[in-house]
Amino acid sequence: MIRSGRALNALGSLLDRSLVQIAEASADARTYDRRTINEVADVWDNNTFPLFDAATARISVERERRVRAALRWMADLGSKRRSWMVEQAAAAGHSLERLLPPPVARPLHTRDYQGHVTPPFMPLTAKAALELATDYDLAAAEVRSLLIERVGTRLTGSLVLVAPRRYDGGAQAEDPPEFHLRLQTVTDVRFDSDDRRGAALRCRAEETVIEVGAGGRLRATSGTVYIDDSAWHLSAAGRAADQRTPPREKRIRRTLERRRPRPEGAALVAARLVHMVMLEIRVAGYATHYADRIPVRLLAGALTGAGTDILAAGARRGSRRESAFHNLVETWIQNGGPALAPWFIDELRQIAESEPLPDITREWIEGITAQKAALPHTGRGQDLDPPLEAELRLAEYTAAHTRYKTPRDSSAVVLLAHPPTGDSPSPHWRLRVVAVDDVSRFRFRSDAFSGPHELRTDGETVSRESLILGRGSLDVRGSKPRR
Repeated sequence: MIRSGRALNALGSLLDRSLVQIAEASADARTYDRRTINEVADVWDNNTFPLFDAATARISVERERRVRAALRWMADLGSKRRSWMVEQAAAAGHSLERLLPPPVARPLHTRDYQGHVTPPFMPLTAKAALELATDYDLAAAEVRSLLIERVGTRLTGSLVLVAPRRYDGGAQAEDPPEFHLRLQTVTDVRFDSDDRRGAALRCRAEETVIEVGAGGRLRATSGTVYIDDSAWHLSAAGRAADQRTPPREKRIRRTLERRRPRPEGAALVAARLVHMVMLEIRVAGYATHYADRIPVRLLAGALTGAGTDILAAGARRGSRRESAFHNLVETWIQNGGPALAPWFIDELRQIAESEPLPDITREWIEGITAQKAALPHTGRGQDLDPPLEAELRLAEYTAAHTRYKTPRDSSAVVLLAHPPTGDSPSPHWRLRVVAVDDVSRFRFRSDAFSGPHELRTDGETVSRESLILGRGSLDVRGSKPRR
């Protein structure tokens, strides 16, 4: 039998561990881990309020019931999420295996709402390469986007190819298919946006090579591919999968979480703040353009230990609970310091305007916001002086194209880590995003990631932009983004 309180403590520890992971992933610009930041913060989009709901239940039996339901809901997203939960809880001294349902094997193929069989995420193998070449004209493929980034000590990649069908997709298949290839441990890259037509896949057990154009290539230890094709069920591979896939079940969607009343008073304010912190952090991890603008490390540091503190505050009753959550929110604001105080004040004002709060809670918020109203808004902005050297963290290119009848211009995003410049008071390396629109050149070699390189940002005109790293290992030309 599981001892009372263990499940609740395990859920609280997952929030604590998430904040630790985010802080570590953003601690140094030279080891900035965008994927970890995004994936961990994303956990709390749908799980922050269930934590508060369990923490503020009246009796221990009800707390345990609610938290076990919350843990099952969190783990139901898939095997990767479940594994993360088990690992992080174990790191905090809690065992979740007995509290979670056993992992469920997902079928290789499923069906959409029309009953059509859908393509799976497939390992990049010789068999997968043969299936792609059978159903699509890879010789006529084009690179739609390329992203290479450093995650920890290794390079990873994402490549999107678009290719004509070799089969009749019917009148409904307007957009050409996209192949989304994800590459693990990339060992070599050569790419030129002027040479992005034509592709070939060479997949072996120990290595995957994707050739692009006349001289481009990506080499990796392994990878996966997903085919985004509305007519895939009509392809040779799709028709074969249709024979092996059972009819669509009436209910295949994830079971919705039962709606419960939201926390009240200061507990609701605290829940909203935790939720907004995680959403803000997730933006930095998901939208590369904002990586140098959102102070991820400061936001995570402000909430350090929040999971444990929320449980302690929720265990109190009546006015003591209200006071405990007052103190907790004020501690977060104090931890954030002057740099984050304006962000917290903005969020508190929005909460006061949008939520039905008791008068005592509203008066408390008004007291805090009045004291901090004169502070400037947060946002680190950019150093005035361009850095003389930088380490590459991420390089992304997107070709001009039309998808779902929406035209998109070509663009590039480069994420750099650089030492302080000019009169910067901080000794820490900084992140800097360089965004380029209407790209006329994007040339890239994987040795751009080999260490600090000389950086040149030659402004040809007021509206033109160029960035050259090292001896041309990264060369980007285009227009400055329109604000």
